[in-house]
Amino acid sequence: MKVKTYLFPILVIALLSGSCNLFQSSGDQYELVVLDTLNIPFAGDIHAGTYAHHTGLIYNYQTGEYLKFDSSGNVLANNKIPIKGDSGLYYVNGLKIIENGNILAKSIRGEIGLLDDQLNLIKKANMPFPNGSLDLKRNQNAINIYKDELLLFYPGRDNKSPYDLGYYRDNFLLEKLNPSTGEATPFLKLSPESQYQESLHFEPPTALISISGNSLYFVFNKEPLISKYNLANKGAWVNSVPLESEDFVQIKGQKLPLGNDGSVLVEGEITNLFALKNGFAVVYIDGLLKEPSLDKKIPGKQLQVYNDETGWSNPIELPFNLLFLLNFEQEGQAFYGLTNPKTVPLGSNQAQVLKLQLAKN
Repeated sequence: MKVKTYLFPILVIALLSGSCNLFQSSGDQYELVVLDTLNIPFAGDIHAGTYAHHTGLIYNYQTGEYLKFDSSGNVLANNKIPIKGDSGLYYVNGLKIIENGNILAKSIRGEIGLLDDQLNLIKKANMPFPNGSLDLKRNQNAINIYKDELLLFYPGRDNKSPYDLGYYRDNFLLEKLNPSTGEATPFLKLSPESQYQESLHFEPPTALISISGNSLYFVFNKEPLISKYNLANKGAWVNSVPLESEDFVQIKGQKLPLGNDGSVLVEGEITNLFALKNGFAVVYIDGLLKEPSLDKKIPGKQLQVYNDETGWSNPIELPFNLLFLLNFEQEGQAFYGLTNPKTVPLGSNQAQVLKLQLAKN
């Protein structure tokens, strides 16, 4: 509650005054261009969303409503799926549009739903063991598909708790699910460069994954280290790239699980991860110490692109009312971001989606 109390005035000040990032990168230099604002008839909060294959999708947990739209904001389909029962999906926090137009929906209870292009639930698979991390964080990039198998972040196999010391060091990171048989097998080992290799207690993380070709990228939301794995070589670790940010705030690892010592007001967090043909992109917030120095900027979401040849781009400030990106494309291609419903005028009953593009300076 204290974080929310302090953060609200910080966000208001930032909306009024803006901020700038003085950190300079040796990679590509971009600026953000807002191409359009799409107004979509959709009431209430939005807990997950995605955009792929010229189609956007948003979801509201309280109502169980799903809405699909095109690149101009036209509604393509709208449906409600119960949040309970055999024909329902409880609190979906991961969505993935696949090439044939069908949709994967992952719930926090380990349900994996397959929706058709009209947003009807075709079938549902269940993970064979309970989720050990009931994280209610919205829009987790935690499910993907590779050669007809699903890869997802779903800790807790063998009744082990991801909150135990050394869990991610001693266990696999992901589960590989065969949707036809329901069989799940553990997959992917922790990067040797990760802080979670240490025998210390850290704040419980959430994982983000994204795939391009045979490359899988993995990151914990509270660790500024993005790891690459080769799926064509049984998920072998390739390398890890530190996020190029001087201000990413972390609660230090501790021998006893004491948590925040009061010095951190807002933790740094990676909120989106997008695999690209020659690298990846991340969206993150640097966080804020309780007593920041006078030259520290007010934190807001930033986008940074990593190219295998040129390294990190400059940090790109995103609109302060952005809730999360629905997707990200290479330079010169449009991508989409959802504005926070709480910043939309009361009574509008509309969701606002920003159509964005990066342009080289």
